Amino acid sequence: MCPQFDSGSCHHKFKGADPAPFYFMKYILNNIRVPVQNEQDIPAIVCSILKIKSDVLQNWTLVRRALDTRRKNAPLFVYTIELELDSVTVRHPDLTPYKDITGEKPPATKLTDPHPVIIGMGPAGLFCALAMVEHGLKPILYDRGDNLEQRAEAVNKFWSDGALDLESNVQFGEGGAGTFSDGKLTSRTANASILEVYDILIRFGAPESIRWEALPHLGTEVIRLIVQNIRNYLIEKDCAFHYRNKLNDLTIRSSVLEKIIINDIVLKPELLVLALGNSARDTFKMLSENGVSLEPKPFALGFRISHPQAWLNQLIYGNNDWAEQLGAASYRLTASSAGKGTYTFCMCPGGFIIAATSEPNAIVTNGMSFSARDLTWGNSAIVTQVNASVYGSGLWSGMEFQAKLEQAAFIDKYAAPIQRASDYLRGTLSNDIKLPCLFPCVQSAQISDIFPAHINLALYDGLKHFDRILPGFIKQGIIIAPETRTSSPIRILRDKDNLNCSGISNLYAVGEGSGYSGGIISSAADGFRVGSIFRG
Repeated sequence: MCPQFDSGSCHHKFKGADPAPFYFMKYILNNIRVPVQNEQDIPAIVCSILKIKSDVLQNWTLVRRALDTRRKNAPLFVYTIELELDSVTVRHPDLTPYKDITGEKPPATKLTDPHPVIIGMGPAGLFCALAMVEHGLKPILYDRGDNLEQRAEAVNKFWSDGALDLESNVQFGEGGAGTFSDGKLTSRTANASILEVYDILIRFGAPESIRWEALPHLGTEVIRLIVQNIRNYLIEKDCAFHYRNKLNDLTIRSSVLEKIIINDIVLKPELLVLALGNSARDTFKMLSENGVSLEPKPFALGFRISHPQAWLNQLIYGNNDWAEQLGAASYRLTASSAGKGTYTFCMCPGGFIIAATSEPNAIVTNGMSFSARDLTWGNSAIVTQVNASVYGSGLWSGMEFQAKLEQAAFIDKYAAPIQRASDYLRGTLSNDIKLPCLFPCVQSAQISDIFPAHINLALYDGLKHFDRILPGFIKQGIIIAPETRTSSPIRILRDKDNLNCSGISNLYAVGEGSGYSGGIISSAADGFRVGSIFRG
């Protein structure tokens, strides 16, 4: 059982001086290491660590729980706890005074028109709309793809028979690319907007454990439920949703967005928010042609590798039986070769490798799982960093490099190029591979032919390094390539203080397509922060 935290804890802020006797002191205690089977003894363990009596510990709240599997067959939970202690002096190297997490927001802006326009219905667009609704606005949302239900039908049709819908697919449509994923909710930063995002997700259907799990995830079916709940709530608040509506053009005059064209209809919004995904290549080019400032940015690429999940459980936990209590085992690995970082990305225990292209005659892979993570295979991306030294210095060089690799992987009928990891290293084709994945079909291929030699070298070295950490990683691994859409290759330049697009007062860009965030949580937080600026 997971410990329950008390949501009614005191928020007195420690200032270094001894308080009056009736105050409680608030601290953060890190690195509490507890055997999995003893986790319900946390209060007693905390008192033992701090050498205090039980009545001194007035309240405690779970902030973070991580799993340490470095000792085989003896997993530990590592906790971070927020404490309220009676007014006594307590010292410990892992105990620090509590500090509020705050976030700065630009000054509020009053809108005359209560209907700002948002392009894109991924996490950034939906959370931008949620913030606007809180302040009396009724945004209008547009997406080039379908609503979630019809989009799922289009995606399933593509997976079954290769009928790709160029506007409604894994990349485009209500919910964004994260709708067809593992639903990871991790973020590299902690700020007020991110904490608000967690609270909102819980409000719309996520489990409360996402607040404190070190690696929270939802699974594709829970994400879809949350997206539907958010949509229904926004419609109740008089927001409008328009599907199969693509931003075709815009006009900027004297540093102001004057008009836009959506499906050949001219609109003149007072405010436009671009919540594009990282795959909106045609839209990026249109923006640049019309005076929106962009720049190229580095990203990462490589392939997906899959292993039997039972084998991973046995290797990582030391005993496959732990999976029943702890869930399917996962890993995060890094390596360095010739100045290049190679690492695992977006690991999906007990899930599928899926076809995720949005363009014809191209192959893109991603990982997806359901909340239970209980399928036969676990998969992860193995990617290496690329920048202008690899693809050139032009604005579109990185984006075109992505597209070139995706086209090089295309064989026929959107067949996934597949190869055993050991054969990839040897340069030989694989035969008789049976790997369940959500592609129209698979076909044996020499995956090294897809990538330039220096990228293969980094991926080879990464595989060998990971095999030393997890023996059998190469022998048990099966590869499908390429993984290219890890983040946007383009950044839309923004004003640092006001967050508007550089030099355009009423145009904003948020989320993955803006180049300032990546993943569900940071994209949602970026959209929410910008949406919170405006008032009705």
